[in-house]
Amino acid sequence: MVLRVRLQPPWKVFLGVTADLLILVGVAGVLVWGWGLADGALYQYAQSAHFEAAGSNFGIADNPAVPETSPRLTISTWLAPALSRRDPLLLGRLEIPSIHLDVMVREGVDEASLRKAAGHLPSSAFPGENGNVVLLGHRDTFFRPLRGITQGDPIRVKTPGGSFQYIVDSIQVVAPQHSLAFETVLAKSITLITCFPFDYVGPAPRRFVVRARMADSGLVPSVHKDSVESQPVERKQ
Repeated sequence: MVLRVRLQPPWKVFLGVTADLLILVGVAGVLVWGWGLADGALYQYAQSAHFEAAGSNFGIADNPAVPETSPRLTISTWLAPALSRRDPLLLGRLEIPSIHLDVMVREGVDEASLRKAAGHLPSSAFPGENGNVVLLGHRDTFFRPLRGITQGDPIRVKTPGGSFQYIVDSIQVVAPQHSLAFETVLAKSITLITCFPFDYVGPAPRRFVVRARMADSGLVPSVHKDSVESQPVERKQ
């Protein structure tokens, strides 16, 4: 008996291998994306529990163990190590009730920090201090609700030093090189920055900037008018 082997044309073999590789890359991308979401959600859950459990005695520098009686920390054993550690870089909580934004804030704006939380720019002021508090976040995770913010909305930041409330003064869309080009001011203010447009696929070309002043301050933080390009922003749905 004679066996005949039919060889496929090289171009068909190439297409088949390419298709398999694309499938593998797609699956790997989905897994990485899912892991990032899970890591951020776990961090938010754990650090929120620590922050609430410690209350006014919460400290950034120390890292005591959380009491085992905390009801929010009673979970599976394999998650216990991640939830038992209180992040020494945790700064506090950012709340904007009008758009249902509630996220823990971490010191630093590196990718590892922004994957887990909103990030505080180290060179900016801390909440409650004179100057500008700058917080950054990803548009497709924690800062996505910012697309619905409007002028006059209250912003609340809770830290171990107290709770501070700000009122939104302005909302702008600017070029990336100007997103932090704010002049130094003595007024207590806060700036929230994320990428724009919110539904853009890939690295976004512009920045969405929300400026707010502390509620009990009559001073309005000023902006270099020549350093930003005003653009229309999306209206609240």
